[in-house]
Amino acid sequence: MKNRKFLFSLQLLTTIPPLLFIIVYAHSNAAYMVLALILLILISVNTYRYLKKLSLVRYPLLLVLSISFLLYAFQGLGSKEAPQTFQTLKRGNIVTFSFPKPSKIDKVCYYVGIDKTVNFYLSGQEKLRWEKFYTYDKNFPFSFRWRCADVHLTASNVRLFVSKNEMMLGEVRFFDHGKVIPFKANRPYLNDEPKMGVDTSYFGGMFFDEIYHGRTAYELLHGLQVYETTHPYLGKLLIVPGIELFGMTPYGWRFVNVLFGTLLVVAAFYLGKIIFAKRIFAFTAAFLMTYSFMHLTQSRMALIDTFGVFFVMLSYYFLYRFIVRQKLSFLLISGVMFGLASAVKWAAVFSALGFVFIAVYLFVSRYPLQKRFSGFRLLLYGFLSYGVIAVLVYTVSFYDIYLHTGSFQAIIDYQVNMFKYHSALKSAHPYSSAWWSWPIDYRPMCYYRKIHDGLFSSVTAFGNPAIFWTGTASLLYLVYVVIKRHTLQAAFILLAFLGLYLPYIFIGRQMFIYHFYYAVPFMMLAVVYALRDAIKWRPWVRKYFLLYLALTAGLFLMFYPVLSGYEVPKVYVDYGLKWFPGWWL
Repeated sequence: MKNRKFLFSLQLLTTIPPLLFIIVYAHSNAAYMVLALILLILISVNTYRYLKKLSLVRYPLLLVLSISFLLYAFQGLGSKEAPQTFQTLKRGNIVTFSFPKPSKIDKVCYYVGIDKTVNFYLSGQEKLRWEKFYTYDKNFPFSFRWRCADVHLTASNVRLFVSKNEMMLGEVRFFDHGKVIPFKANRPYLNDEPKMGVDTSYFGGMFFDEIYHGRTAYELLHGLQVYETTHPYLGKLLIVPGIELFGMTPYGWRFVNVLFGTLLVVAAFYLGKIIFAKRIFAFTAAFLMTYSFMHLTQSRMALIDTFGVFFVMLSYYFLYRFIVRQKLSFLLISGVMFGLASAVKWAAVFSALGFVFIAVYLFVSRYPLQKRFSGFRLLLYGFLSYGVIAVLVYTVSFYDIYLHTGSFQAIIDYQVNMFKYHSALKSAHPYSSAWWSWPIDYRPMCYYRKIHDGLFSSVTAFGNPAIFWTGTASLLYLVYVVIKRHTLQAAFILLAFLGLYLPYIFIGRQMFIYHFYYAVPFMMLAVVYALRDAIKWRPWVRKYFLLYLALTAGLFLMFYPVLSGYEVPKVYVDYGLKWFPGWWL
């Protein structure tokens, strides 16, 4: 009877949050409303059967969590429309826009594809006189986004003159009180998509580091010289399929990230299952991943961290399987995954410290290893997996450089340049934060922010307080458990976390809370471990366990607008979500 009640509670926990989400945030989407109807029917049927003491309709909770995350991530992900044709303009090039008659212009909008730190200015002609009215000299590579400027002139012609570097210019629009002014240009592609609307928000263009990773994915796809060379290649290559499917649009360059974000929910389930050996705790790990603030935000952008976190989790999954099953193939696959993670971003390399910590633990605790894996043999196999196979996988990920240069030296030079960039990065940023502040959610990282007419829209990376604050306490509990009980489960979770977190103590460059993303899954596993022990020693905690999960999901729904860019009244953010002065949402 208790198990039946517990199952019914878990079913409600998985189905009610997405239902509420659709009602509050996605009620205008017909497909989502159909899904809401299905969820409502499912809840109603099982509620009836529970009250009548009939057997419940069972369904895979992991599938519901995965679909829920897809729902949260795809809602308002980005436009499927953006200019697709571009005119390359270089220094000294002139574009002339001619209007049917002298026209009043109060706004100019233009969409730049690749911006190679271009400078240009616009001049208007009325009668025989040309007068400059707009200058662009930002010296920053804003790419694949609309920019608009309020102006005030009457002109029969407008001239664009490129004064520095070059750009790929897409659509151009001139407005008078919101009405588009027709024109002819002496260059093609600048008005060949006349039905294309102007959208300067996150929904219609790139923001934050998308201007590096998304742009580089486009350049790799089209065989152009790549701009961003501060991270390895694989992350950008993984963005490419979405662009191939949906064009160079916000939806396209963010699509694959959402899929990998969903796979992280599945990975959390199976890593939890192999560590805790019970589906309820595997479900808990997947639930926390589904309702993680940072996971949602990072998975909705054309960034590369979600790919790296996924491969890191797989690497640790196969490492744990190797330890408990002691099959060499698992250790070798772990090495492959570590190589893939490192080929996405060097932050994943810190996993190696966790591997070392775990190896030391196995030796010190005298964990019962088979003879062929005992002593120095474990070190040799570890070197084979993480020092040979992983390095080979990492090297192969740079095949594109070798294809274009025919030289391994070019690959080596790429690594040297990456190291020089990151070691020399000293610039300050208002959203930067110290390593010690991440677990307590001291300072969020705001990627995008827009305020107009009393409405607020932002995309912000930080932790769900129910996960981060509980996770910090749980990690301290794991320290106690490892010292007192020497359990493999606690040691594995804690040492994996420390390997991905401690290196930031010694990094002198500016850092942000999103650097904590790689360690967050193991903080979640620490929470699961602490909950499991609490339920084991104090059975009455079980009902509070369900309340904790409900609180986690409730905070997620409450903060969803500032995670996703969803527009809400600013007063809601100021008085409902900004809990501390340092929370720049």
